[in-house]
Amino acid sequence: MHNDDGVSGVGGGADGHPEDRHSAPRTVIEGRYELVEPIGSGGMGEVWKAYDRRLRRFVAVKGLLDRRAMPPDAQAAAIHRARREAEALAKIEHQNVVTVHDQIETADQVWIVMKLLEGRSLADLLSRDGVLGVPRAAAIGLQMAQGLRAVHEASVLHRDVKPGNVLVRDGGQVVLVDFGIATFEGADRVTRYGGIIGTPPYLAPELFAPGTPGPTPASDLWALGVTLYEMVEGRLPFAGSEVWEVQANIQQHPDPVLRYAGPLGPVIQGLLVTDPHRRPDAATAEQMLREVLADPGAPTPARAATPAPAATPAVTQAPPPTAPPTPSAALSTPAAAVPEPAVPGPAVSGPVVPEPVVPEPAVSSSGALPPEPSPAVSRGGRGRFRAWKVAAAAACVVLLAGGGWLISQGNSGGQRDDASGQQGAGTAGGDTEKAWQQWKNATKRLTIGAKEDQPGLSLHDRKTDAWSGFDIDIAYSLARELGYDKDQVDFYGVTTANRASKLKNGEVDLVIASYSMTPEREKRDGIRFVGPYYKAGTSLLVRRKSAKYDLNEAVDVKRNHVDVCTARDSTYADRLEKEGYATGKWQPDTYKECVERLLDKSSSVYAVASDDVLLAGYAKNDPAQLKLLPSGVGTEPYGVAMRKDDPVLRTKVCSALKKVLTGDEWPKTYMKDLSPLTGRKTAPSRPELRPCSDE
Repeated sequence: MHNDDGVSGVGGGADGHPEDRHSAPRTVIEGRYELVEPIGSGGMGEVWKAYDRRLRRFVAVKGLLDRRAMPPDAQAAAIHRARREAEALAKIEHQNVVTVHDQIETADQVWIVMKLLEGRSLADLLSRDGVLGVPRAAAIGLQMAQGLRAVHEASVLHRDVKPGNVLVRDGGQVVLVDFGIATFEGADRVTRYGGIIGTPPYLAPELFAPGTPGPTPASDLWALGVTLYEMVEGRLPFAGSEVWEVQANIQQHPDPVLRYAGPLGPVIQGLLVTDPHRRPDAATAEQMLREVLADPGAPTPARAATPAPAATPAVTQAPPPTAPPTPSAALSTPAAAVPEPAVPGPAVSGPVVPEPVVPEPAVSSSGALPPEPSPAVSRGGRGRFRAWKVAAAAACVVLLAGGGWLISQGNSGGQRDDASGQQGAGTAGGDTEKAWQQWKNATKRLTIGAKEDQPGLSLHDRKTDAWSGFDIDIAYSLARELGYDKDQVDFYGVTTANRASKLKNGEVDLVIASYSMTPEREKRDGIRFVGPYYKAGTSLLVRRKSAKYDLNEAVDVKRNHVDVCTARDSTYADRLEKEGYATGKWQPDTYKECVERLLDKSSSVYAVASDDVLLAGYAKNDPAQLKLLPSGVGTEPYGVAMRKDDPVLRTKVCSALKKVLTGDEWPKTYMKDLSPLTGRKTAPSRPELRPCSDE
């Protein structure tokens, strides 16, 4: 049995010379390490099972240098670099990193001598079991993160994190192996032969960006995210065996579907953020994984809670989730077939689907949740890190606003103000306010998902990190009514395709992103809307000058059967074909990509379909090349989206948005942000807020 590094092995103990069983002469390094047999190959060279003649034990020996011929100066540089790498690795002493015993230099090689470990690689486990349950995967991921933290603190990068380089020993210990291509931070990203070092499905996208600084600790964390996804989903998040295939899939579909990840979802989503600066580091990933495992040293993780039925004042524990049907028999994971995790966690027999349950958060004698820790998390990652704390607060909210409210309203009929979502008079008001304070105590900062590339509506200047536009100003106004100052609000970039998943995975608290309110979306995506805060018209954006067609009205676009682009998962995606428009086979995640295709004269795209105010921003930015066609039939009501299982937040947002819409702030915001796009001299009528009562 062996892994890619070959550090694992079977046969041979600490005593008994290998010559007892083999008579053929063997290579001996420095008169001490006798190479017995090759047991694997990693990024460079073979790994050997060797016998340490001095200490009478078996070890693993691996060469760090590329065996291909190279000029003398390159050989000298490679030896120097390998020497530094071996010395650095030898200084890492951590239970989740393979132990390096010795470093040896011969005429043409730099060797490292490592502990020979018994066990199976994670790749072997996945090959056998198909998928691992969430607690098992989280336990393995936690130890991988711990190992990576130790490696990165030594200024070393692994560069080939993958299941084949993760050893899982009996008893659950996880060890990172195969440091044959490890390097220091800031080292060149390419070999002198022009190839990216590493395994294609696990390579981070920034390694291929122009002007990239090369591998960084964030690159290793991306690979950890891919590995976690593979463990719980039973497949790679980005398909392809060649580098170009994998990277193309990352660009086209940056948010892989998570079916069985459950509470691991926010961790995986965070690690697979394509911007390395917004990716959690190893220490943050470790803390997030501890929360998933309900480690005693971290706050108790909790999944989404739902209110108790109206007829039952007492809140009871929901039945445990059941595993979804597996794609094949190979995907079953009997508990007896998998070693127990090293970190405590409930045993499971297969993938876990996050069913709504009522968690049991730890509370003080005063009833308050524990204070939220404030780790150093990169911008955009706060939502992921505290997703479980927010859910824990939601559980308390349910106990207060669900059970308590039902008891207090038992003789009053439970009257509500549908326009604001507030409960009637009596004890309920106090309970609701108390529940809201619990929510705010667990959510020190409000994270709002917004689009980054819609002029006039929401635009993110990455150089200054400034956000601007109508959606952004509405978001700030809403946050103020909720009790958050501007400096307590974080914006997180979302797209049409991923905004629902960002909500469900707890990465954002709210989404204000030209999000059209539809019952179908609420049902399909498990979200709820409050609004509308604006009603947009529908329109088409075309090139001002087309060599082939005269496109002056929507009917011209339809009659000429030219390709119309729209964002994936938008309301237009389903509607265009039904209305007789031609659409391409593949739609991008953002309207910005559609506009880029429209401007590319070699593209087949001749029009972009979306909301009039959204497209007007692009037309205003490039009036020489783009023009907006007259608005079509219908309106798109923009709503504030949130998770369905967050009734207290929804109640407060509904009340806050009502204040924003009835004051003088809304028309001022319109004239500031949207009037330059629409050309209106006065603000339109304010949209009428829909009832906010729950089902």
